[in-house]
Amino acid sequence: MMKGIMIAGTQSGVGKTTVTLAILKALLDAGYKVQSFKVGPDFIDPSHLEKITSLPCYNLDSFMMGESGVIRELAKSNADFAVIEGAMGLYDGDSSCAQIAHITAVPVLLVIDANASSESVAATALGFHKYARYTPYKVEIVGVIANKVGSEKHANAIKTSLEKIGIRLVGSIKKELATIPSRHLGLHMGTEITLSDQALKSIYSNLDIESIISLAEEVNVETHKEVKKKTKDITVGIPLDAAFCFYYRSNIEVLQNDAQIVYFSPLTERLPDVDGLYIGGGYPELYARELAKNKRLIREIRHKSSEGMPIYGECGGLMYLSRSLTTNNGNTFRLVDALPADVQMTKGRQALGHSEVEAIRDCAIALKGDRFRGHEYHYSIADVDVDATFAYKMIVGAGINGLDGLTEHNILASYHHAHVYSMPKGFEVFIRKIMEYSKS
Repeated sequence: MMKGIMIAGTQSGVGKTTVTLAILKALLDAGYKVQSFKVGPDFIDPSHLEKITSLPCYNLDSFMMGESGVIRELAKSNADFAVIEGAMGLYDGDSSCAQIAHITAVPVLLVIDANASSESVAATALGFHKYARYTPYKVEIVGVIANKVGSEKHANAIKTSLEKIGIRLVGSIKKELATIPSRHLGLHMGTEITLSDQALKSIYSNLDIESIISLAEEVNVETHKEVKKKTKDITVGIPLDAAFCFYYRSNIEVLQNDAQIVYFSPLTERLPDVDGLYIGGGYPELYARELAKNKRLIREIRHKSSEGMPIYGECGGLMYLSRSLTTNNGNTFRLVDALPADVQMTKGRQALGHSEVEAIRDCAIALKGDRFRGHEYHYSIADVDVDATFAYKMIVGAGINGLDGLTEHNILASYHHAHVYSMPKGFEVFIRKIMEYSKS
């Protein structure tokens, strides 16, 4: 059986990602096979966890995938340990760490910022522990990791106060904790920059790894492997580079059941021989000049889209498929021009949170009436033509003036990042359209 532990925090920014990376590294160095998971819809933190484990990191989000989807994700692994990184504070959000801890029945290690406090760390831990009584969730806080500790004396004071309430101090990390640089959507991607092995070893030397191992509990799910088809007659192209890097692992895995996947880079490469495209989110705004320079690829995608090739784009994909993208420094770049929209980057965030859409017409990935969930997170606005056609109305979230899912020919592109587990038909509609196109 796989053992599990969750690394949660009192709030955002307390060091959950860094602590999780250090624990993953420590367990790997000790010879364990480790599977990482991330609470919530985040794309960025999973890239750092994947960098350490060399295995896919799966999101656990009850809003997007339901309780059954969370269990389904957890059951994919036959690892020795499941290490789940939390999001925000322990009880925050529509898919809180507390809810995920309840569903998965894993104990919680609580990361607390100990800067300028000592005994109050125990009071904080006690409050978080007791607050579970006032929620529908069973949450067991089995240990505390104190971050930004000033000295050994400081750490001992925290340990003594925690002993009074029966919670272990399993780590005390000095204020000089190494961190990962951030930018407008969060941390830099793990493929760009992450903490070195030396930095992680320095951090986990301040953790009681033996106690963490002993506090982990068996995860009560049976190992499950997705059945993959042997014959796949269609090919889906997926951009994967510094500009396009936001994909849910399960979305790609579900597509792989029916199609060959070919990865390519819109920054430098031509369009591979594919029957459909899935263009995810990322940072096209940071690479707009390079994307615009690859005119051959732009022409190829524009031509294929006019021929009816099924193309599904999310956020960054929406931006790339639009007529133009204007960056915050005022430069405008002509892009694919397959959708009647011009995108303008903004300094302020335009949307952040879970989203839910209903298809108001048949489109590349859904049929009229289908409702499915995901999330949106962007710093841009889309100025669309008055006669633009939308496929979605927003049930939850902002979208584009209450609508989303620009559609033209067999293209569907939205700010809404959909999770396949919430889609009534999965990617069946998309696959069927690709098959029809490939035979035309």
